[in-house]
Amino acid sequence: MFKINNLTYQYDKKRKALDNITMDFNNGDIIGIIGSNGSGKSTLFNNLMGILKATQGEILYKNSQLKYDKKSLYNLRKEVGIVFQDPEKQIFYSMVYDDLAFALRNIGTDEKTIKARISKALEAVNGEEFIDRPVHSLSFGQKKRVAIASVIAMENDLVLLDEPTAGLDPESTRAIVDIIKSMYKKGKKIVITSHDMNLIYDICDYVYVLNQGRIINEGNVEKVFINEEKIEEAGLELPWLVKLNKNMNLPLFRKEEDLYNYWSENMGSHLNKIAE
Repeated sequence: MFKINNLTYQYDKKRKALDNITMDFNNGDIIGIIGSNGSGKSTLFNNLMGILKATQGEILYKNSQLKYDKKSLYNLRKEVGIVFQDPEKQIFYSMVYDDLAFALRNIGTDEKTIKARISKALEAVNGEEFIDRPVHSLSFGQKKRVAIASVIAMENDLVLLDEPTAGLDPESTRAIVDIIKSMYKKGKKIVITSHDMNLIYDICDYVYVLNQGRIINEGNVEKVFINEEKIEEAGLELPWLVKLNKNMNLPLFRKEEDLYNYWSENMGSHLNKIAE
């Protein structure tokens, strides 16, 4: 997977979008990269995909330095997929089927295999009914699901998701979360950028915190979110379960269900004592 060593990217002489970044994506299976707007998250993804080229430092993929010739980038993008924050940036065709088939046709996949992969990918995002629909008829959340389906159809080993739940209503957000968890269960490595700290806390196992292009904290999820000072420095808020731990002297729960079970057990005991 990706290893990033002392990566710096400058848009101009005065401004560093990324400043001496070092990361190792072997640290987790679902990695979160968090930070406020302008922290460098999307710029980092564009560097990983070879869309942008680092000013300094290096990016390694499977222990080999990233190369920017057409063949090398072609091979990289067969294994690494990206879903942009705005699905319009990666949906090119007017019909859903043709859009999903585009990348597969580019790599020479036969039509029978393409049809099977598209069917499987749309099933994975609960979007089978989209297959013959024009893209413009889809909602924003449905377009996001199609964009994720395009990555699933490519059978990428690693998937980069840039703000996957941004702009979505609660129902669409839950659908995207379920898709991400399903991808993980099927052995995909996933890296997510997000402003949604509850999402990151729920599904990630390792987190990097970016602020103005620099990493100011990293580690497993509990370690990162217990450090409120760094979260606030990055312009972010604590997940609600961490706030409960901090403000109500409750244990630190990773899952909502754990809180409900704890509350049920302890309140049940308390009420029994009162009844006695």
